[in-house]
Amino acid sequence: MNKHKIYIKYYGAQILKISLAIALAALMLFCISGSVYAGQNKIPQRVISLSPIITETIYILDAQDQLIANTTYCNIPAAAESKEKIGSVIQMNVEKIIQLSPDLVIASALSKEKQLIVLRRNKVRVLQTPNPKTFDEMCRMTLSIGKVLGKEAEAKKIIDIASTQVNAILEKTLALKRPRVFIQIGLKPLHSANKDMFINEYIRVGGGINIAENQSSGIYSRENVIAQNPEIILIATMGTSKKAGEQEKQRWMTFDSLDAVKNNRVYILDPEIICSPTPLTFVAGLKSVLPLIHPEVVSTQ
Repeated sequence: MNKHKIYIKYYGAQILKISLAIALAALMLFCISGSVYAGQNKIPQRVISLSPIITETIYILDAQDQLIANTTYCNIPAAAESKEKIGSVIQMNVEKIIQLSPDLVIASALSKEKQLIVLRRNKVRVLQTPNPKTFDEMCRMTLSIGKVLGKEAEAKKIIDIASTQVNAILEKTLALKRPRVFIQIGLKPLHSANKDMFINEYIRVGGGINIAENQSSGIYSRENVIAQNPEIILIATMGTSKKAGEQEKQRWMTFDSLDAVKNNRVYILDPEIICSPTPLTFVAGLKSVLPLIHPEVVSTQ
C-alpha cells in the first residue's frame, strides 16, 4: 500500500476517534449543565421561610404545602405555628436547616449574611427578599416569591385585586385636605413610621400627612408629637395586647392641648394587620385607617 495512503488511513482513524471523544464530552457537559439548570428552575417542594412576612406570603399564594419550616415569630395564619421551627428572624439554626434538606430557603433583609453564606456553601439554594417600603414593593416581593414557587398566576391575581382597591382609594383622597397624623408602633422608646417604612403608605394613600415621615429613624418623642400637634393619633403598637393599646390611648388623652385629643381622634388599630406587609393585608389595613382620616370618603363608597 502507498505510504501516503497508510498515513491518511491512520490519521483519519485518529481524527475520527478524537471527534467522537469531543462529541461525547460535549454531550456529557450538556447533560450535566442541563441537569443543574433544571435543578435551579425546578419548582421547590421543600421550602423554609426566614420571616413572618415571607411565611404569610407563602400562605396567601396557597403554597403552604411546600413550606416545611419557618421561624418562631411566624404565627400568621395560625396554621403557620405548627410548622417546624428553625430559630428566630435574625438568628437561624443553620445546622438544622441543612439537616432538613430544603430545596429553597427564602430569607429577608434581616437574615444574617454570614449564615446565608454558610447555607450557600452547603449547596442550599437561597432567595433573599428586601423588606418592602411601599405598596408597590410589596407587590414585587409577592410576585417574585410566586414565580419561584410556581404560583405566578396566583400572585398576579392577588396583586391585581389589591392594586385595584388601593388605586380606587387613592383617587378619592388625592384632592382632599390632608390632616396631620401621628402613628405609634412602639412603646419604649416611642416609635413611629418614617418614609422608609411601608406603614407610612397607610397615611399617604389614606389622605393624611405623616408628621414623622421625614425623620431619620422611627424613634420619636412625646415632646415632638406635642410640638407638631397632630389632628389624628393612631396606635398600632406591635407585640402588645389590646389592653396595652387602651392604656396608651388613655395616656395620650391626658395631653389636652393636642388637636387629636380635643376632637377625640385618638384611635387603636389592629397591629397584626397594620404591621403585616402583604398586598391583601395592606388593603385591609388601609380600609381600617381610611375612615379614621377621612370618614366622609367611606360614607360615599
